[in-house]
Amino acid sequence: MNFKQDEAGAFETGLAIKRKLQQAALAMVQEKMDDLNDQIAALHEASQSETKSSAGDKYETGRESINQSRSLLEIQLSLIGQWRNKLKKIRIGSISQVSEGALIELSGALIWVAVPLGKLELEGREIQLVSENSPLIQVLVSKREGEGAVFRGQQIEILKIW
Repeated sequence: MNFKQDEAGAFETGLAIKRKLQQAALAMVQEKMDDLNDQIAALHEASQSETKSSAGDKYETGRESINQSRSLLEIQLSLIGQWRNKLKKIRIGSISQVSEGALIELSGALIWVAVPLGKLELEGREIQLVSENSPLIQVLVSKREGEGAVFRGQQIEILKIW
């Protein structure tokens, strides 16, 4: 793993890396929440400015469409809020097996078992954020460094767990 080195040339600890991951993920979640709130506000504004036309059905259809869109955005916002809460509570300490909070190094991939946010770049390395329910994690759950499993027809080995 090629994370930054300190003045003494030692690599950052897994704990420090996971703290940075947590902060970056929380910032990413906040960005998503802000975007969703902006979209909800725009829909509210559109709903308020919509005037009743002579064709009442067109007006009602437009308002219903806005309400459905707002409902979908509010569901997404609730889910992202749950992710934020989970990220704040996630275990950052040392972990010896694949479970929530584990940072896992596989051949050519880094995965943090937290919330399903997708890819995040940290110190020049791409890290995939997934939930415990990810199909890959389901195959690897409770495994330790040096152990492996077959996922989608390919052998995977756990090189390191922080």
